Amino acid sequence: MVTDMNMEQSLLDLIAIQMRCTYLSDLKFLTAAQRMRLAHKLRPLAPQEKDLGQWNDALEYLTGAQAEPEAHMAKARLIQLLSEPYAAGEFIEGGR
Repeated sequence: MVTDMNMEQSLLDLIAIQMRCTYLSDLKFLTAAQRMRLAHKLRPLAPQEKDLGQWNDALEYLTGAQAEPEAHMAKARLIQLLSEPYAAGEFIEGGR
């Protein structure tokens, strides 16, 4: 994944490209393994505060979580939720 935000494409668009999704809406149907892979790809990115809206858009779209007040917090929450199997709509036996 690119390490700098490309201002011509949104973070969600770049994520869709990285995950080889034909349509942005395909991101809603990533498997738990794909979500873990995406979380791993996002870790090296260094969000800047000017990108807060982009990170919150990704957080809200991919996980349904509420926006965070700072870009680094939105990134951390996004990675956390992508890394949790139940956040991906997966059934966990004896769990949620």
